[in-house]
Amino acid sequence: MRTYAFYPGSQKIEWSEPDLGIIDNSRDTVPAVPLDLLPEPWRKWIADTASATGAPQDYVLQTVLAGVAGVCGAGVRVRVTPAWTEPLVMWQAMVGEPSTGKSAALAPMRRLLATIEQEQRLHDEERRAAHAERVEKGREDRPFVPSRVVMTDTALEAVAETVTANPRGVLLWRDLPKVWFGGDCADDRECAAWLEAWTAGALSVERRRGAPLDLASFPVSILQTMWPDSLKAALLEGDKSLPSRFLYAWPGPQDHCALTALEPVHDDEVLERLRRLSTLARPPDDPCELRFDERGVKALDGFLTDLDAARQSAEGLEAAWLGKSRAFIVRLAGIMELLGFNGGPRSRPGAIGSEQVDAAAALWRGYFSPHARAVFDSAELSDHKRRVRRVARWLRDTRPDAVSREEIRRRALSRAATAEETEHVLQRLHYLGYVQPDREYGGRGRPTSHWLVNPALAEA
Repeated sequence: MRTYAFYPGSQKIEWSEPDLGIIDNSRDTVPAVPLDLLPEPWRKWIADTASATGAPQDYVLQTVLAGVAGVCGAGVRVRVTPAWTEPLVMWQAMVGEPSTGKSAALAPMRRLLATIEQEQRLHDEERRAAHAERVEKGREDRPFVPSRVVMTDTALEAVAETVTANPRGVLLWRDLPKVWFGGDCADDRECAAWLEAWTAGALSVERRRGAPLDLASFPVSILQTMWPDSLKAALLEGDKSLPSRFLYAWPGPQDHCALTALEPVHDDEVLERLRRLSTLARPPDDPCELRFDERGVKALDGFLTDLDAARQSAEGLEAAWLGKSRAFIVRLAGIMELLGFNGGPRSRPGAIGSEQVDAAAALWRGYFSPHARAVFDSAELSDHKRRVRRVARWLRDTRPDAVSREEIRRRALSRAATAEETEHVLQRLHYLGYVQPDREYGGRGRPTSHWLVNPALAEA
C-alpha cells in the first residue's frame, strides 16, 4: 500500500508501507512442511501424528527422516558415480522454545523404533552364545552388546562399543535443553571422530580399559532437540564443522488444532514399512546400494550448478552448510526412494532418477534451506543489522517527522557508530520504507544529511 504526504517546500512524498519485520526480534517467516513431496502412508502419518500430539508437522517430519536413517545407516548406500557414494546417515535438529511440541513429536517414532529394536533382539541369542565362547577362549575382553537402533549415551567410547555390535550404525536420540555438537570439540580427536560418524568412515577409539576399538565403519545418525538461545551460543562459540552437517527445522507459531477434528493415528503401516527398510540394511562392506540412473545424475548436475552459485555468494555458517548440501541432496534422494518403497522381503528399491532428485531438491530449497538460514541469521546478526533494528525501533518509539544523520548517530545509536556507518543504516532504512531523503537539504549531487520519516510509523 502506498500513501502520500506533503512537506514544506511543496514536497510531495510517496511512501510505501514500512517493513516492520526488522523491528521484531522474531526471524523471517519460514515455510511449512511440503507434505505433498512425500508418498503415502508417510504423508498422512505425519499430518495425523502432528494433530494428535499438538506438535508441528516440522518436528514429526524430522523423526521420519531420522527413523529411516536409524534402521538403514551405513547398511544402505546411495551411489551417484563409481567414485561417489553416501551412507544413509542423517543429522537433524528440532529447534524451538520450551513447550513447543518437540518431545511430543518425538514419542510416536520412538515407540516404533523400540518395537523394531525388540524384534531384532530376538535374534541375539546366537550372537550371545558366540560371544560367550570367544570370552571363554580368551579371544574377547569386551562385554556382550545387544542389538540397538537408538541410544542416548553420547560418550564416544559407549557409542563405538554399540556400533561394534551394530555395524549398520545407531541413531543418537537427544531430547535435552543443552545443545550437543560432538562432545568436547576443544579436543580435536573427538571432533575428528564425529566427522567420521557423519561419513560412516573408519575409526579407532582408545578405551579406558582394554585394547582400542578399531571400526571399519562408524555410522551414527543424530536427532536432537535444541533451544534457540542455547543453539545460538553454541554456533557462536564452538567449532563450525559439526553444526554445518545438520538439517534444521525451526517452525514458527502453530495454530491450535481443535480436538474434535482429530483423527486416529494408524501406526501399523508405518511400522511395517520400517521393518522392511531394516531388512534392506546389510554390512557396511557389502551394503544395499541405491544407484543413480542417467536421469538422476543429470538432475543432480543441475542442482549442483545452482548450489555452487549460492555457495559463492554466502558467508559464514550458511556457506559452510551449503558446502555440505551436496551430501544432503544425495542422502535425501535415497530416503525419498525408500519412503516410496513397498516391496516384499526379497525385493529391492529401484534406481534413483530425476523424480527422487527433484523431490529432494524441492525439500532442500523450499524447506530446509530457509530454516537453516533462519538459524544462522539468528546467530550471526551483524553489527549493521543490529544498528538498523535499533534505529527502526527508535523511529517507531519517538515518532519524529524528520531527523538528521547526526541526530540518529547521537540519540538512536548513542555515538556507537561513525557517520559513514550511520549513513549506511539510513540507506537501508530508506530501502525498507522508513525514511526518505529530505530534498530541501540536498542538491548539487551531494547526499543529504536530513531525512523525512514515514508518517505510518506513528500508527505502527
